[in-house]
Amino acid sequence: MNTYKLNKLKPNELKTIGHYTGYVCLVISILMIPPIICGIIYNDPEHLVKSFILSAIITSISGIILVSLFRRKQLTNLSLKGSLIFVLGIWAIIAIYSGLPYVLSGQLNPFDAFFEAMSGITTTGFSLIPEKTHPYSIAMWKALTQWFGGLGIIVLLLVIVPSSVSLKRLFFAEGRTEQMTPNVKHTTMIFLKLYAILTVIGIVLYLILGLDLFEAICFTFTSVATGGYSIYSSDAHIFDSIAIQIVTMFLMLLGSTNFVIHYRILKGNTKDLLKDVELRAMFIIVTIATILIMLSLYTNGYYNHDVLQIFRHSIFQVISVMSSTGFVSQDIGAWPQFSFFLLILLTFVGGSICSTSGGIKLYNIVILFKSIWWEVEEMMLPKNTIKPKRINHDKKEREITDKTIKTVLIFIVSYILIYLLSTFVILFYCNDFATASTVAALSIGNTGITVDYISASMPIMVKIVLIIDFWVGRISVWPLFLGVLYLINRTESKIKSI
Repeated sequence: MNTYKLNKLKPNELKTIGHYTGYVCLVISILMIPPIICGIIYNDPEHLVKSFILSAIITSISGIILVSLFRRKQLTNLSLKGSLIFVLGIWAIIAIYSGLPYVLSGQLNPFDAFFEAMSGITTTGFSLIPEKTHPYSIAMWKALTQWFGGLGIIVLLLVIVPSSVSLKRLFFAEGRTEQMTPNVKHTTMIFLKLYAILTVIGIVLYLILGLDLFEAICFTFTSVATGGYSIYSSDAHIFDSIAIQIVTMFLMLLGSTNFVIHYRILKGNTKDLLKDVELRAMFIIVTIATILIMLSLYTNGYYNHDVLQIFRHSIFQVISVMSSTGFVSQDIGAWPQFSFFLLILLTFVGGSICSTSGGIKLYNIVILFKSIWWEVEEMMLPKNTIKPKRINHDKKEREITDKTIKTVLIFIVSYILIYLLSTFVILFYCNDFATASTVAALSIGNTGITVDYISASMPIMVKIVLIIDFWVGRISVWPLFLGVLYLINRTESKIKSI
């Protein structure tokens, strides 16, 4: 084995990473302008507006320095290893810069600000800020971080930098495993346009239903991004309106549906679309989960046995949790344990691949159960009989190889192991299994439903574990594993050289 390639990136790869990081910093600095505008319009305290202005200046200067320091002539195509490490690192770097307003405004200390920002950009939604209702500038920034986090940092990067082979690797390294067109640059532009269209549709619908412009923008940002941050201390009064519930469910479903499907619909290519395994799996799981929760609520006498009320809250919570959004129309902690546990299980499922949702993803769940079925079938067939393994996805029959099945199963096992390890660590500090398992599931599923345990007073080790869970839930286990392997091998190399 060539250990040099395993444990050391080439100098030009590091320069390329630095150059691309500079571009991302410039984009983030521009995205800090809306909170500044909101702070001025709604008369936020002066120190809050200044914190965003200073943060934008620091971030933009950092970007200019990095782009200038590592010039285009020094760039090279990133290897898959370099792409995965860059994706892992860029989310940490952007969390640092996104957390600057929280630090400079005095809202949080640097580490808690990093936690807050990582929770935002990974569309998780946990918050350590003690105030339940945030100032306008802070509220807009929290919603906006979820919006561009749902879009994907690499997608933002690919839109503004020249196309290259390494960018294609970056596209896949961030978990975008499918393309709408052969050209990655074109695919990212389509992705951005679709995302913008969904955002505009959401804002218009909310305005029609009576929300003001600020509310409409924030709720759209967090619904389409399946982030779930609410500008209010409780969502209940907003979701008292059935119409708002319906619009929110509509946006959550759009955000958690594969964007390739959105593209096919807009192009008019709807033939055989309903045969897609992800759409079918989403419909089946939402239907079964809603029915089970309805039965649980009804038999336990909730909502005075009002079937319509039970239905609206059941389907809303199923879609909210499964899409990894985390909006709540009712206090689900007060629901029967069966209903609550079922909702926690749905956080593992998530939405489609190439969507804004977290979780294991529907495609992988389908492969898991199909592989079990195929294995049982092979046991019943005569020896040496080869049975084709196919699924219908993106308007065509896909051949599923044993290697694909192996990769998916390893991913799912790794995901569950990280969840179990996280639960174990949290349990050591909180001494409550229900709390530890719930917090870990919500974190790795990027479903930030408010839990009393989440606060700035949590032990630092718990915060570190949750940050890793946010990370894994958003960008998958592979960048994390490669990053850990890279650090281990670099450390071993230095020890041997000494």
